[in-house]
Amino acid sequence: MSAEIAFVGDIHGNLNALRGLCEVLAARGGPHAIFLGDYINKGAQSAEVMEELLTYSGSGRATLLRGNHEAALLDALDTEDLTAFLKMGGAMTIRSYVGAKVRPDVLNDFRARFPSEHLDGMRRMPETYEMNDFIAQHTPPSASTRKFRVSAHVTVGQLPKIGPNSAQLDTGCGSGDGRLTALLWPCLDYVQVDADGAIVTS
Repeated sequence: MSAEIAFVGDIHGNLNALRGLCEVLAARGGPHAIFLGDYINKGAQSAEVMEELLTYSGSGRATLLRGNHEAALLDALDTEDLTAFLKMGGAMTIRSYVGAKVRPDVLNDFRARFPSEHLDGMRRMPETYEMNDFIAQHTPPSASTRKFRVSAHVTVGQLPKIGPNSAQLDTGCGSGDGRLTALLWPCLDYVQVDADGAIVTS
């Protein structure tokens, strides 16, 4: 395994992009991947993305942080209120678990089809991954820290925003011509794939 770490931005239900990026990282020696959250919604394959990520994480090759979309899903199931989740694109996630024909009792259908492994996996996800020289989480960490800050959440365009003290990696994956980005630590190079999983830059 590589000594590098790869921080990965929002995936939002794009399985092809996830698989393409994992192939790129494997070709670099398989750095440990810190996924920064928002694995679901927007794209059509949230269930498949979650299954693949949980398998990847279970092998010890990755750490999965919780994003606001995962937090919203858990809140919807805990409160039995899908309103806020649906407003942020949750219908695509529900359809990916339930199938094309969603019956009127959406909540119970979703509960019945949502695997306990996925639910447990989401509940176990930490919000922060921190080492001596960096701190990573879905939303931008406080600028008061002296550590290098890595986040996703805020779409910054097709290219990541990398500065001397921080990096923002949400490059729109899951919608239109968005890309999936991984920042390599400590060199601060990055790799990207397009919506089909084809490498864009390395």
